[in-house]
Amino acid sequence: MKKEKETGKGLRRQPTRSKIVATIGPASNSPVTIRGMMRAGADVFRINFSHGKHDQHAQAIRDIRRIAREEKIAIGILADLQGPKIRLGAFRNGEPFLLKKGDRLEIVVGEKLLGEPGRVSCVYDQLAQDVSEGERILIDDGSIELKVVKIQGNVVHTVVRYGGILRQHKGINLPGTKVRAPSLTEKDLFDLEFALAHQVDFIALSFVRSAGDVLDLKERVRKLGGDVEVISKIERPEGVKAIKEIIEVSDGVMVARGDMGVELGPEKVPFVQKQIIELCNKAAIPVITATQMLESMISSPRPTRAEASDVANAIYDGTSALMLSAETASGEYPLLAVRTMNRIARETEKHIFDPQGQIALRRRSRRSERGDRSVSESTVLAAATAALEVGARGIAVFTETGKTAKLVARERMPQRMFAFTPHQRTYSRLSLQWGVIPLLTRRARTISQLHRIAEEDLLEQHLAKEGDTVVFIAGTLQVSGATNTVQICRLGEKKGA
Repeated sequence: MKKEKETGKGLRRQPTRSKIVATIGPASNSPVTIRGMMRAGADVFRINFSHGKHDQHAQAIRDIRRIAREEKIAIGILADLQGPKIRLGAFRNGEPFLLKKGDRLEIVVGEKLLGEPGRVSCVYDQLAQDVSEGERILIDDGSIELKVVKIQGNVVHTVVRYGGILRQHKGINLPGTKVRAPSLTEKDLFDLEFALAHQVDFIALSFVRSAGDVLDLKERVRKLGGDVEVISKIERPEGVKAIKEIIEVSDGVMVARGDMGVELGPEKVPFVQKQIIELCNKAAIPVITATQMLESMISSPRPTRAEASDVANAIYDGTSALMLSAETASGEYPLLAVRTMNRIARETEKHIFDPQGQIALRRRSRRSERGDRSVSESTVLAAATAALEVGARGIAVFTETGKTAKLVARERMPQRMFAFTPHQRTYSRLSLQWGVIPLLTRRARTISQLHRIAEEDLLEQHLAKEGDTVVFIAGTLQVSGATNTVQICRLGEKKGA
């Protein structure tokens, strides 16, 4: 019975305005489950380089692309670089052991020793140089806390403040410590070349601390001849402090609440999440809310009420996308997790456009803000206003690079947003834009021909019907950033000569 559910057979895709990112892993890395998750509502698939091998990732990418073509859905692929993750080394015979309050534990750097009670190794070579006496070391997402009492050469001496079962290869966090590890490791560079060779749509950069980290990655992508959008993962206090500068140079942001909650403290995460989402909305770049959204569904067929509220509140905050991690990568119910996320999003989105709702209030606030606007921004604002005034069925955008579609998405309109593009890369990348329905279309020679093609596509795909009013936004054909015209059309009406 479980296998039958995981095929997605009989599912009719019901897309949400807030996009869904599903992580591929052992539980979901099969064509049957990938197809099922697409039909259940997944818009972007995440390849996590912290796990798995390149041949497995390559097969997953091939399957995702093939199935997306067969299903005729715009699907993005996000490659997530591991970053300078600090971890414990291996233990003797792989055996975990118990740490109790007051126990002493030595962490040895730079030696390949097998961990045992009282003495373990760390894979990060600079640990002894980075930490200071009195600082905290958190292990396994903060479930174990140590205090540094002494540093001798390459050995960090600690005392246990909060104990637990210590297991090999668990992650280490250093809250309050300025970590000198580079944002891109040798493994990341190896994975980056693989990702670019397989033409993924997005690269997620882990542990971003400054705009310089993002610019460094973009320069490396340029030198490798790549074409990819960079998503900055905000996890450390330095990244939160520099968030405005990071947003300016990023193509998108991920609110990575796992390490963020350990580094900042869980009590600070809700406000930081809201702050980052609002700043990304203003900058017209997508923002992904991630980590533990439906965590209990790793082993349960139903989420907790708190998890359902968490997903809904991220949508009310204005997130562009919601991410599933272990829920789909290694959980028992990957397809059901996507379906549940989709149901929560669809129900929540029924209420986001209430006149006094948060999205409506933010939209009015942004429109009243003063400041210089580009021609494209002014054109989109005029189109959005017109769509509201005439009660349009939707807003149709013709875009070469996706920039105009991002501006329309920023307006958070109740109307459906259709983004037409002749480019496969743009088509796939639009999968992450809030409320946007990407449509791959043939190239037109004139604006009138473009309108005619778009009208045919909307009617043929049952996205609109004859008599519906649609606001069209376009510009000089085949020129990026030249959006400057708005036209209100009633579908099915014959145009004069």
